[in-house]
Amino acid sequence: MNNQRNFDTLQIERLGKYIYALRDPRDKKIFYVGQGTGNRVFDHFNEADATNKESINLQIISSKTLRILEIWKHEEDVEWIIIAYNLPPTDFTADFVESAIYDALLESQNGDTLNDVTPPRSSKLSSDEVIALAAAFVNPNIAIENVFIFPTQNAINRGASIYDATRMVWYVNQANRNLQNPFAIGLKYGISVGSYQINNWNTAVLDANKHEFTAINHPAPNTYEPLLNKNWINVLDKAKGFWQRGNYLIVDFDGKGHFRIKRGSQDRTTWHDCV
Repeated sequence: MNNQRNFDTLQIERLGKYIYALRDPRDKKIFYVGQGTGNRVFDHFNEADATNKESINLQIISSKTLRILEIWKHEEDVEWIIIAYNLPPTDFTADFVESAIYDALLESQNGDTLNDVTPPRSSKLSSDEVIALAAAFVNPNIAIENVFIFPTQNAINRGASIYDATRMVWYVNQANRNLQNPFAIGLKYGISVGSYQINNWNTAVLDANKHEFTAINHPAPNTYEPLLNKNWINVLDKAKGFWQRGNYLIVDFDGKGHFRIKRGSQDRTTWHDCV
């Protein structure tokens, strides 16, 4: 199925760098979004063909390829669409366009796609996050190391206190629990609503594989003002994919307008501007 596997030379020239989508003809829902040049959109069909012919163990095939094979099994072609084309080849325009389409599908009745990797330049903001843009960017004037950043909005929305939403319950390995003079930040839509100096870590009551911290002066903890009520979007942007999957981050501040990601990015050495 999907017998067309190539563009001609003129089509390739006029398309340039493009954003494409694969759509299931049975429910008309897009199940994959990508970007590329040349015949990139057809690579997925060639991959599925090779998989089908080689009878590879279906447990190691991507969900996208399985969907293509399933559509072909029903003797239908996968529908493909060029959503944007002739995009600048040397900047991040294609990344932003791909991410915007991916995010819009996620928020719509279409729902999740089968992309294994989240597009790299998402700039999606909820209405609460737009309001949060009014807060000053976090930029402490003193060096602060080992700052744990926890997502708390779901727990707070379920009725937990800000302190409990920040401190409970996380997979924190021994090495991270041994970091010296750590701090904990609870973020709600990109704003630090909780800020505490961690006193110690304890095994979580309901899950022995997780841990929770207590802050100084627990259970009525002191708040750490230099990191409270700040906008952390610039920090999150450097580890957005990791953060969006519900993971916590660890960062250092040098007190001179820079931060680095200690947990949440493969790049753990680069100092980024706070503002």
